[in-house]
Amino acid sequence: MRIQHWEITDRQDVREVSADIDDFRLWYRLPRSFAVSGSADPFLAAALLPAMAKGERLEVDPSLSVSPRLLKNLALFQDIHHSWNPELKIVPIDAVTEPARALREGAMSFFSGGVDSMFTFLKRREELTHVVYIQGFDFRVDDASFRTALDRNTSFVRNFGKTVIPVGTNANAFGYHHNLSILLTQGSALASIALLIGLPRAYVSSAYSYSQLVPLGSHPLTDPLWSTEGVEIIHEGAEVRRVDKVVQIARTPSALANLLVCAHEVVHNCGRCEKCLRTMVPLRLIGVSTPAFPPLPPLREIKKIRIANEIEMIFFQENYDLALRTGDPALRDALGSCLRRHERTRFFKDVDRILLGGLIKKTYRRFAKDSPAGRRISMTPPQD
Repeated sequence: MRIQHWEITDRQDVREVSADIDDFRLWYRLPRSFAVSGSADPFLAAALLPAMAKGERLEVDPSLSVSPRLLKNLALFQDIHHSWNPELKIVPIDAVTEPARALREGAMSFFSGGVDSMFTFLKRREELTHVVYIQGFDFRVDDASFRTALDRNTSFVRNFGKTVIPVGTNANAFGYHHNLSILLTQGSALASIALLIGLPRAYVSSAYSYSQLVPLGSHPLTDPLWSTEGVEIIHEGAEVRRVDKVVQIARTPSALANLLVCAHEVVHNCGRCEKCLRTMVPLRLIGVSTPAFPPLPPLREIKKIRIANEIEMIFFQENYDLALRTGDPALRDALGSCLRRHERTRFFKDVDRILLGGLIKKTYRRFAKDSPAGRRISMTPPQD
């Protein structure tokens, strides 16, 4: 895999930085007023996991340089990801090195208006000078919706004296092009943008607390390994659970009013998806209401929710623990019903795996035409 043909192009008020990574043209767009890194560091960050997935040597055109600190760090980065998923092979990297430097003073964090990024913003607001809002990082967003969300977030952070840097990129499409899960590439995609912008400190918000850690593309072990001589990348907020972040955000009315967590919308919270519900439940439990969310669905509907995976189970358990402390027996029982159903499902899956060798699961996949070989490469191997 080769990184080459780096180019910077200015069009009206937009600056585009792009390079070829084999047959894919990877690009980043941001306001023309911002200087950007001229090194290959952002593209190396984006290309490494695809190269590991293909088991190919990663070559950087000699006309471009990479940070020696970053290059050294990526040996450990590869060791960690290979230990999580042996499908990701350890590959050599050929590059000319040159120490990186910060492009401006200040500190940044990534900001979507969600729980994790809002917590980081409030915690680091005295230090932060900029926040970065990415178009379509989690899912595809049309230009009009992005502009509405950008205006809302800009208005919010300006009240704290901060500057928003809107960024567009096709980094997610690049990951999909190589059959990689967004859960695997989320950390490298964020790191590539931080390295492009070149602020001395870049905060990446945690999804889980230290007590809940699982292999993930953004992780306290791996995020700092994207750092260079000029940019320190910091995994932030893992000292608290997500439910505790919600409780702390609720103490700042303007932050709560701007909270947007929806899995499907960037303009408003739908109030029905799993991300909305896992935020609305703790707000109900601590007796806080906000026009940012519609009313919580009836408890009979809450009881019917099926926990999709172990990640969602972690958040349900957090909310159930809060319900035990705050004394809302009806909501506690509804959450408990969901957890017990999930435990039963997990029990039967374990029986199938241990006693039947996964026969039931394999039969289901055969009829559903769902094969592990056809799935995106993620943090860990598929469980047959």
